[in-house]
Amino acid sequence: MSGVAGILLRQDGRPAAAADIQQMLARMRHRARDGSSWWTDRSAALGHAWLDTTGEDGPGPLTMAGGKLAITADCRLDNRDELLARLGIRDRPVADAMLLMRAYLKWGEACPTYLQGDFAFAIWDAERRALFCVRDHFGVKPFYYHSTARRFAFASEIGPLLTLDGVGRNLSEHQISGFLAGLPDDPQSTHYAEIFRLPARHTLTVTGSQVTLRRYWQIEPSAKPLRSDAAEEFRHLFSQSVQNRMRGTPSVGAMLSGGLDSSSIACVAGLQAAAAQKPKLKTFSLVFEKGSSMDEQPFIDAVLDRYQLDGTLIAVGDYAPFAEFERILEEQEGTFLAPGLSLTRSIYRTASVKGVKVLLDGHGGDEVVSQGYGHLHELAHGGRWLDLWRELHGAAKTYGEGMLSLYFKFLAAYGPAWRVARMRAMAKRFLGKLRRRPLHAPRAAWAGLVNPELARRTDLAERFHRAGYMPANVSTSEALTHRWLLSTGLVPHAFEVLDKAAANFGIEPRYPFWDKPLVEFCLALPGAEKLHNGFGRHVLRRAMEGVLPPAVQWRRDKIDFTASLVKGMIVNHRDLLDRLLVSDSDLIAPYVNLPEVNAVYARMLRRPEQATLPDVQHIWRSASLSLWLRQVQRDGSPA
Repeated sequence: MSGVAGILLRQDGRPAAAADIQQMLARMRHRARDGSSWWTDRSAALGHAWLDTTGEDGPGPLTMAGGKLAITADCRLDNRDELLARLGIRDRPVADAMLLMRAYLKWGEACPTYLQGDFAFAIWDAERRALFCVRDHFGVKPFYYHSTARRFAFASEIGPLLTLDGVGRNLSEHQISGFLAGLPDDPQSTHYAEIFRLPARHTLTVTGSQVTLRRYWQIEPSAKPLRSDAAEEFRHLFSQSVQNRMRGTPSVGAMLSGGLDSSSIACVAGLQAAAAQKPKLKTFSLVFEKGSSMDEQPFIDAVLDRYQLDGTLIAVGDYAPFAEFERILEEQEGTFLAPGLSLTRSIYRTASVKGVKVLLDGHGGDEVVSQGYGHLHELAHGGRWLDLWRELHGAAKTYGEGMLSLYFKFLAAYGPAWRVARMRAMAKRFLGKLRRRPLHAPRAAWAGLVNPELARRTDLAERFHRAGYMPANVSTSEALTHRWLLSTGLVPHAFEVLDKAAANFGIEPRYPFWDKPLVEFCLALPGAEKLHNGFGRHVLRRAMEGVLPPAVQWRRDKIDFTASLVKGMIVNHRDLLDRLLVSDSDLIAPYVNLPEVNAVYARMLRRPEQATLPDVQHIWRSASLSLWLRQVQRDGSPA
């Protein structure tokens, strides 16, 4: 994963110091496995930390038009042929960054609407005295910035910005409460009050007098008419997406968990590598104790036995979720919503040792293709009770619940009783407004974790009411449900977490499911293509006919890591948790509801087998926050 950095002195006319940009690059040296460079021009300075994953010549920044344009970019463009034709370029080996500048010359600030791929870049336009910054459609590539009237600075990580004089280290209570609640609802703020992120699908134009944020794209279904065979079209788009993400370096590998998503990628990529007479595709799999609830080796073996893949099995023995955690927090530059990140890092570490630079990842298959659960609500809301009955016959096996029980839940929610309940709720809201009492979200899982005073100061209940709950008019439509899920803050948050972890091992993750044409196609599919006979992501399963082993293609289950997390925390980190949550808990007392957290912890110690996912979240997030705040204090930042 490459890195970008830059500084623009906006008002005083002093030249940008090369020492500052070099200092920022030094903080990202782990992203510069293949070199780094910088460029300055009076008030602007650009830097580039280079990991060569596209086979292009040399690191940026690049310039053109006699130095009037300069760019630093972490990018991979997937529609190169289309861009070359539109721009009238015959030099096919032209670098992606140079294509970006040519696109800017032709279309100006509208250029991102013509791009496909993963990218974060900044173009300095000397004639306009403007810095034009862009982040890709889904936030795969990170982009952070600090802005004052005097100076604008940006980087692929937060750390390089903290090295600059005048950048404050005050923490954001807003972000801390959001972390504890599992609600990344603000696409711009970070853990640091003076550092921000450029949201996905947005541009930022910086001049001496203005900073202008614009959205250049929004998540919408494809306007193209669906073909008669949706599975065939899906297979074409998916295969093209995998091929695009194998471009560049020959050092490509793939994660292989044994699940539907990663197995589909590994099989398609393996077939493409064989067809191109390339070396066997390297795959990397976590293997748990045989016979345990997390043992997926039979599915992994089914894929490896079917194709000529170079499989590496990584044994997970005594799982310790807080192992190397201080190092992980340093990488992440704050807390994060990924309790299993240490396992993912073990894959990155092994892949790096095996010489892999690009790792294909099935992350996001659930969200992009959709499990289609909104289709059940769609059928109930439309009064199609017989169709719902038929669909629930299959869905009950997936939900692990009796068919009649599920059916009566939908009757209660969408039958006549629902209409009465809705009228009562509307009346209650109306009376509440008359009495001038603020609305609060129903008690959620976070209510027992977050300190009530912090929740009040940061308007957490209202934020959760606004962004954490799916609106009723959305939940009754599979299409709207699907789009809502793809638009949540969890999507870019996950990409940022994975980016930082992978960058420290010289790995660039690529995500075939997060392909713009594929996402738009999936959004346009009717609910019946997403959920059929209880099988979610049904169009993907049909598309993989003859590609996936049937045992993987039609598996219903997904591994639940809750029990493993509970065991790992209690067996391997009991002393640490006792200290962080009980004997030395003053540091987190302003943020967490200590009495309830300690009650959950005591209950987990007594009956670990009964621990729920919210219980695990209470303990893991409280301990994570405590360790990070200690790190912040040690580094001299105010907590």
